[in-house]
Amino acid sequence: MLEISKEFTFDMAHRLALHSGKCKNLHGHSYRLQVFLSSEKNSQGMIADFAEIKNMVKKEILSLLDHSTAIWSKDEMLMKAIPECFKRTVLPFETTAENLAEWIFVTLEKNEPRISKVILWETPASQAIYTR
Repeated sequence: MLEISKEFTFDMAHRLALHSGKCKNLHGHSYRLQVFLSSEKNSQGMIADFAEIKNMVKKEILSLLDHSTAIWSKDEMLMKAIPECFKRTVLPFETTAENLAEWIFVTLEKNEPRISKVILWETPASQAIYTR
């Protein structure tokens, strides 16, 4: 079994409504996302075309999150503060790195069953890893 990965970057604002520290305030990150596929090689000697991975992640993830404000659907204060005229992504969970990594994995896995791992860096030194 082989594994390949492709990396992406995106910028997103969020806040952690349930957090008692400074992350309770609206702030942003330059995220780094690494998506892994695991499989046997096909007849061409590859797991997947990197361009296909790029297109899938752009369509399913980056189009929603890049340069948006991610808002937990239960965060009424932020829902009111960021009107729909701004790019925002409303999600059914608190927007921690851990929850985002899991959501990205599950979202991509719906169309690509070879997804084996997602690593999401919130900062250059802080990451969340979701593995099948």
